[in-house]
Amino acid sequence: MAFFTRCLPRLEIARWLMRLCACLMLAQACASGIVLESSEGIEQDGRLSIDARFRVSLDSNHENALLSGVPLTFAVEFTLTQPRWYWAWRRVADWFDPSARLDFKLSYHGLTRTYRVGVGTLYQSYDTLSEALRALGVVRDWRVAERGTVTRKLDSRFAGQLSMRLDTASLPKPLQLSLLGDAEWKLGSVPSTVEFSAQP
Repeated sequence: MAFFTRCLPRLEIARWLMRLCACLMLAQACASGIVLESSEGIEQDGRLSIDARFRVSLDSNHENALLSGVPLTFAVEFTLTQPRWYWAWRRVADWFDPSARLDFKLSYHGLTRTYRVGVGTLYQSYDTLSEALRALGVVRDWRVAERGTVTRKLDSRFAGQLSMRLDTASLPKPLQLSLLGDAEWKLGSVPSTVEFSAQP
C-alpha cells in the first residue's frame, strides 16, 4: 500500500506533463502560418494554369491589425523552373516572363463587421475570419502563361515553384518600420513544385 501511495504523485505528474505536451502541440498546430494543401498544374493549348489551395492561419498580432483597419495583402507567386532554358520551348514571336504573381487582399470593415477578400477588382464579404481565410487560400484557373505562349517539344515537361506569403511591403509605412526584424509577422509557405499535365 505504501508503494502505491509513493507512486501515485509520480503518476499524476506524468499525466500532467503529457497533458501539457498535448496542449503545446495543439498550440503549435494552430499557430500562424501558410501551408499548401493541394495544387494542380494544367497545360492546354499553349497556356499554363494552376489550381491550388493554401491553408492560412493568423496569430493575434495579425488579427488585431485587421480589426484596427489595416488590410493584409498576400502574394501567391509562381516561377517556372523546368525546362530551365524555357526560351527554347517558346515561340520566338512571344515574350514570356517565367514568373507570375497573384495578390489577395484581406480587410475588415467595422461598420458591417464583415471581412473582405479581394482579388483585383473583385471582392467577396464573409461574416467570420475563418470563412475569409478559407477563401483567401483558394486559387482557381490562375493563368501563369497565356494561350500560345509556350509550346511543347519532344518530351519536354513544364514545372515550377509555387508559394504564398504575407506581403509586408504593402503594409502602411509606419507599421513597416515598427516591424523591422519582427519574425512573427513574416508569414509564408515553403515553395512547392507544381508539374503541368497536358490536357486534350
